[in-house]
Amino acid sequence: SQTSLGTITDMDGKFSISIPEKVTRLHCSYIGFEEQDIVLQAGKDTYRIVLQASSHTLGDVVVTGYQELERRKLTAAIAKVDVTDGMVGAAKSIDQALAGQIAGVAVTTTSGAPGAPARIRIRGTASLNGTQDPLWVLDGIPLEGTDIPEINKDNDNDIVNMSQSSIAGLSPNDIESITILKDAAATAIYGARAANGVIVVTTKRGKTGKPVINFNTKLTYTPNLNTSRLNLLNSEEKVDLELQLLKEARFEILWGLTDPIPVFPEKGKVAAIMKQYNLIDIYKEQGWNGLTPEAQNAINKLKTINTDWNDILFRDAFTQEYNFSISGGSEKVTYYNSLGYVKENGNVPGVSMSRFNLTSKTSYQINKILKIGMSIFANRRKNNTFMTDTYGLINPIYYSRIANPYFAPFDEQGNYLYDYDVVRSNETDEKQGFNIFEERANTNKESVTTAINSIFDVQLRFNDQWKVYSQIGVQWDQLSQEEYAGINSYNIRNIRENNKYWKDGVQTYLIPEGGMLKTTNSTTSQLTWKIQGEYKNTFGDIHDIQIMAGSEIRKNWADNQASTGYGYDPKKLTFQNLIFKDEAQANDWNLKTKSYKENAFASFFANGSYTLMNRYTLGGSVRMDGSDLFGVDKKYRFLPIYSVSGLWRLSNESFIRQYKWVDNLALRLSYGLQGNIDKGTSPFLVGKYDNVNILPGYSEENIIINSAPNSKLRWEKTASYNLGIDFSVLNQAVSYTHLTLP
Repeated sequence: SQTSLGTITDMDGKFSISIPEKVTRLHCSYIGFEEQDIVLQAGKDTYRIVLQASSHTLGDVVVTGYQELERRKLTAAIAKVDVTDGMVGAAKSIDQALAGQIAGVAVTTTSGAPGAPARIRIRGTASLNGTQDPLWVLDGIPLEGTDIPEINKDNDNDIVNMSQSSIAGLSPNDIESITILKDAAATAIYGARAANGVIVVTTKRGKTGKPVINFNTKLTYTPNLNTSRLNLLNSEEKVDLELQLLKEARFEILWGLTDPIPVFPEKGKVAAIMKQYNLIDIYKEQGWNGLTPEAQNAINKLKTINTDWNDILFRDAFTQEYNFSISGGSEKVTYYNSLGYVKENGNVPGVSMSRFNLTSKTSYQINKILKIGMSIFANRRKNNTFMTDTYGLINPIYYSRIANPYFAPFDEQGNYLYDYDVVRSNETDEKQGFNIFEERANTNKESVTTAINSIFDVQLRFNDQWKVYSQIGVQWDQLSQEEYAGINSYNIRNIRENNKYWKDGVQTYLIPEGGMLKTTNSTTSQLTWKIQGEYKNTFGDIHDIQIMAGSEIRKNWADNQASTGYGYDPKKLTFQNLIFKDEAQANDWNLKTKSYKENAFASFFANGSYTLMNRYTLGGSVRMDGSDLFGVDKKYRFLPIYSVSGLWRLSNESFIRQYKWVDNLALRLSYGLQGNIDKGTSPFLVGKYDNVNILPGYSEENIIINSAPNSKLRWEKTASYNLGIDFSVLNQAVSYTHLTLP
């Protein structure tokens, strides 16, 4: 009981160990199994030891990213889910696979496009100005670039510009488990970025034994969308509606000094036919009988055309996925290597996502004390879609609901027909016709993301009580994006018509004839160094103590460059200059942009727990975060974040233990202070350089102030309370967790 010796078993569970002469028994324990004592007999050197699986799950280990904690000591709200094929299902990224898996975690997709990120909220919204997305942690290293842009009225139709999360490059096939840290008692150790919860990803690793080779493939079929329940108007109903609206008499304003204004916009094919025969005023006075036979026949013909937009805009989609891994090792070295490929086709023709990922993890046991490891996660993702327009008409979900059922996109010869009624204006513009199939053929958007995450770790385990652990994490994400709109696209026609002017009595187009090509290159990188020490011990079989303290330094960079060219000829690969009216107009068009951001953070943290008689546990965490975002006033330079929590395990009390059918019964209480960062604000005076025209023909450089200085700028703080009860009965057949948030 006072000597600690260790060894590693082989694949069959066999092991050998040399013990001192005075040792008379072996104490064997393993997480998830009942403990067992083996009495040693003189002259006997071979023993068969079989540990029985425990009916309780309190021996499980929960990985928080900083520590591995036994579930029986948990005073915080933490949920763990093992990643299996059944859990992942048809999802291609781990954020999508979390939908419906854990109570208190809401997962919604931003769009139905392949590779679209999922928006995750843990216990609702916990920030006013900062990000509302949880912090993702990969094998102990927090990730950068996991924030999902908010959907608002300006981009609700823009399904093609939803950026992917950096976690999207990680294959679910390489993940062992997911741990969700919900309350302040669990997240306080992560500091200012954890106000919205923490998602800890633990990846698979090699195990001692012979090489294990795995190969699996998935083929997923996604049927065409069914929109029959939307109850949209058919052609006859739509024509009758337009006829009824056109009957409304125009109303006069300004005492008849101006032309009367129609109650409803005189748009649509019915109005176009009446305008062709100059019959709108006659129809308002005499109704249907006032129309000529030619006009009546043309309107009646519209009722015979019923375009099934759902059928022609969407398709059945197939997705293929292949994963290969090999793992194994010896007492000194373990390894895990994997390759994966995914090709996901969307229900919209021409929209797809492909991903190739590589994972390599190696661990070396140098000696009894020193252990080092290295992990590399590399992936390359490619997304193909169409370039969005001003009104989001290229979005087939949106267009199929506003397009007239009597409109046919092609004539009998297969030529494009144009829809002039979907543009948001009161008058029909013959120069801005839209055809969604023409737009698909003449626009394209391709995004290629290359990402590498490397983690290097060193562990010094002096004995079972003392351990020092250090990690270095390097993250590098690069996005290369190309957007193209051809000369025969609505996108270009719309831009040209909305940017023209009169000069010397001549109407001039600012945008030259030709296409548009926009290229974007952005790089996000992060360097993290973390070192921590841990001490744990048990005294007299009733006092259990665990203490951890450490420091973390993090720095991240973001570099973005974008360039836009007009008058593009894809055959000659040439551009044309814009034709500006004057210098002021030229200053308004930024065809090339570049941005660079750099931030640094320093943190110090500690936590500890004390357990008495396996019944009462008291825990606490504290962390100090400092950042160059809050470096003006020394008083607010560092943000203290802390939590206190307690646990009473009633199932270990004598008055409950007599009921053998009760596996677990515990009460939890916690309070903590969390923080967040609003990167959109700054304690400094923030402005941008610009040019202003003071006299005709002359411009002066000036600075436009974006925000005033604020030396008292502080971190955002969120206080959190948590009261919970856990119980399980009948060998875990029934389990229940109830949380109360005062």
